[in-house]
Amino acid sequence: MTQVPKVWCVKLVQSLPGKPRTLQAVARELGLEKAFQPTILPNTPHFNEKIGELGSLVHVQPLVISPSPYPYANHPMMAANGVFYPSADKLSELHQKCGNTAQFIEFPESTPDSVKKEILAKYDEIFSTDSSNS
Repeated sequence: MTQVPKVWCVKLVQSLPGKPRTLQAVARELGLEKAFQPTILPNTPHFNEKIGELGSLVHVQPLVISPSPYPYANHPMMAANGVFYPSADKLSELHQKCGNTAQFIEFPESTPDSVKKEILAKYDEIFSTDSSNS
């Protein structure tokens, strides 16, 4: 069975000035003020309809929760590619809420298979220990 993402990472790919005011109002309602700044939205019919109204003004992709905190920061970080690196103390809580997001990872073509396997193995570890604790 195909899993559906619970949350979207949405970015404006064009600036709003010069666009119809109705589109500008929808974008601002969704928290999309600046181009290429990601916003997190739930995957619900209401928000999906609003995102659809914006059409090609936005780039939508599933939010991926990293299996480990960002190595160079002690705080949560949202990467430009739609990967969220939670703080270490919230890691397991976020994975419980959002589920396994590994199937939504879009690896660049140049990513070596060994790196892909290593990253996906971290997700397997997280969710095999979570299910055994339940």
